[in-house]
Amino acid sequence: MLNRLSRLVAGILIAGSLTALVWAQAAPAWKDQGESDIGLAAGNEKDPVKQLDLLKKWEQQYPESALKGQRTLMTAQALLAVMGGAYAKTDPAVLAAGEKAGKQLEDHFNEYFDNSVKPAQATADQWAAARKTSEMQVHLVLAYIAQAEKNDAGAEAELKKVLGVDPTQASASYQLGSTIIHEMAVSKDLSRYSEALYDLARSLSVTGATALQGPTRMSADSALKKNYGNYHGSTDGLEDLTKQASASALPPSGFHIESVVEIQAAKEKDHAAWAAAHPDLDFWETIKGALTGAQGDTYFANVKDVGFPPPASDTYKGPAMFHAKVVSQPTTKQILVSVDNVPTGDALLKFDDNIKGEIPAGTDIQFKGVVDAYTKEPYVLTLNIQEPKTDITGLPDDIKFVPDAAAKPKPAAGRGTKAGTKKAQ
Repeated sequence: MLNRLSRLVAGILIAGSLTALVWAQAAPAWKDQGESDIGLAAGNEKDPVKQLDLLKKWEQQYPESALKGQRTLMTAQALLAVMGGAYAKTDPAVLAAGEKAGKQLEDHFNEYFDNSVKPAQATADQWAAARKTSEMQVHLVLAYIAQAEKNDAGAEAELKKVLGVDPTQASASYQLGSTIIHEMAVSKDLSRYSEALYDLARSLSVTGATALQGPTRMSADSALKKNYGNYHGSTDGLEDLTKQASASALPPSGFHIESVVEIQAAKEKDHAAWAAAHPDLDFWETIKGALTGAQGDTYFANVKDVGFPPPASDTYKGPAMFHAKVVSQPTTKQILVSVDNVPTGDALLKFDDNIKGEIPAGTDIQFKGVVDAYTKEPYVLTLNIQEPKTDITGLPDDIKFVPDAAAKPKPAAGRGTKAGTKKAQ
C-alpha cells in the first residue's frame, strides 16, 4: 500500500513550483538594510529548514513588512519542500519533520493561500490551481507519512481530505479502500466492508485524466472483485455498485452492502416463516437434504420402514398427508408424483394391487406411506401405500385397485372320486 501511495504522491508533488510566484513581483520595498539582508538571505537559502528559520526571524523583526505577502508565500513554499522531502523516505526523523511541516500547512492553509497573498502577476486561475495542487500535496504526503508510521487511521483521514479537494482522484479512492481493508484486517472488525468496497468501486468509475491506468487499474479491479465476492458471497450487484459509486467520491450516509452472513440470516428468517406455513414441505425438504447428503445411506437406514408424514407432535405440526401432483404411472403398481414441485417427480408410490384405469398427469392427490427405497440422482423417495382406500385420496372415481389373479389348478377328472371307486370294485 505504501508503494501505491508513493506513486500517487509523486504525481502531485509541486516542490519549487511557487518560487516563481514569490519573486516575480514588483521590486521589493525593504524597510531598511536589515530587512533587505535577512529577506534576501531567506530568498537565496536552498535548505528549506534553514530558510524557515530565516523567515521566522524576518517575521519576528519586521512583522508589518511591506513584503508580508511574499514572505507568507515563501513560508508555504519552504514548508511544502520540507514536507515533500519526507516522500518515499522511511527515516523517522525525516518523517517527523515532514509531518510537522504538513500539520503546520494544514492548520494555516487558508492563511498561507489567502487571496491577499496572491502575487499581483498571477491570474485567478493560476492561483486557484496552485492552491488546489498544494492542498492535495499536503494531504497526500501526510497520508504517506501516516502509512509509513503504520497509522492507518491517520492515512484514511488525509485521503478523505484529498477527495474533498478533488473528488476525481481515482488513486486516492483506491488507496482509501485498501487502507480501510487493512484496518479491518488488523482490528478483526469487518463492519466497514461496505465503505471499503464503495471506495474501490469509485476508483474504477472515475474517467478522464485522473482515471486509473494500466496495471494499477487491473490491481484495483482484482481487489474489488475478490473482496466483494468474499464479503457478499457472489458478484451479484457489483455492476450496480460501480454505477452508484460514479455519483460521489464517498459513500452516502447509511450506505450498506449485505454480507454473506446477513444474506444467510435473512434466508433463514424467511425459511423459518415459510416452514411455519408449510410444515409438510419443510419436512419433505429436510428428508431430501439428509438423503442426498454425504451420509445419505446411513440416514436412510434410520428412516426405512417408517411412516411419512410422521404423527403430529411438537417437532412436526403438519397435515397427516402430503400434497402432490401426479407425474406418470411407470407400471401398473406405481404412481410417480411430485411433492416439491419437481417436474420429473420426487416420490414413487408403490401398491400391492394393480391400478385399473388411467390417472391424468397433474392430478392433485394426498397420500401417506411407508419408506421403502430412494435414489440420489435424480432424487426420488419410494413409499409403500399400505391401504389405498385410506392412505391416498384425490384419484379419479373410476380408479380401482385389483389384486393379482389367483391361480387355482382344477383337480383331474376321474381320480379320487366315488365313481372311480365303484368302478374299481
